[in-house]
Amino acid sequence: MVEIRTSRPEEMEAQKALWHSAFGDEPRYIDWFYQCCGRTESLLVLLEDGKLASMLALLPQTLMLSGGERASACYIYALATDPAARSRGYGRQLLCHVDTYVKGLGVDCATVVPAEPSLFKFFGTVNFAPCFATRKLELLRDMVGKDAGGACARKVEPEEYNRLRDAQLDGLPGVRYGEELIRYQQGLCRMSGGGLYRVEVDGQAGCAAAEYVDEGSVLFKELLIAPDKMARAVAALAQQLPGVRYHVRTPAGWDGLSGSYIQPFGMIKWYNEEKRQQWGQDSKGYMGLGFD
Repeated sequence: MVEIRTSRPEEMEAQKALWHSAFGDEPRYIDWFYQCCGRTESLLVLLEDGKLASMLALLPQTLMLSGGERASACYIYALATDPAARSRGYGRQLLCHVDTYVKGLGVDCATVVPAEPSLFKFFGTVNFAPCFATRKLELLRDMVGKDAGGACARKVEPEEYNRLRDAQLDGLPGVRYGEELIRYQQGLCRMSGGGLYRVEVDGQAGCAAAEYVDEGSVLFKELLIAPDKMARAVAALAQQLPGVRYHVRTPAGWDGLSGSYIQPFGMIKWYNEEKRQQWGQDSKGYMGLGFD
């Protein structure tokens, strides 16, 4: 028998074990998620004959629409199925249950970031549509300027980072995060050797979330500063974060680095038709942090 419901506190260790078996993440990463975001009402589980077989988390987001209007969203995160229970459609069943659960909460839409390009098609089969895009670029160290030219970078705490982030994204359709999720991102950055940064170029302030992907590669999960300041911002960050190569993600419309390209990032499913129309059928918003 299959049962789908919200999580219970006594199931936490089984969920952590499932997460590890599905994704291979280190225990400290999984523990940090539960410290920041692991409320039982935000976790949906699927049990097969009383045993945990699949799970996902629903994280709160706010979408900024045109004209300053807002929509509430649940971000589907960490969709995991026990390797021994795969090919039974359990992930799809959980996603279908999300519709009923989220609509019951009065939330306007659900979002998701497919972990790999092939999964865009899978989420499309349960009525998610491409919605969010990002601009990407890879730079080798010798392609990054050695002189930051009036730019500097320093680590900041989540509250300041979110203020900088919101200021940079003012007027841009897309996702805004609460401080709790920025704190979660800070922990992910720190565990890799990176952090949340304030970047200043010519007296103008922006922000960046940096993680080490491996010993020599740094990922700026988002770099938010005026396009004409980006090159010097990267140079200032590289002085703080030694690496062989740098991967940079910025909003799709901010073409400030030569050689960058636009790539699909996230998907959406609307439950509130009025908000969907305010968003617009062809809108390509910015999500930025996927906690990937």
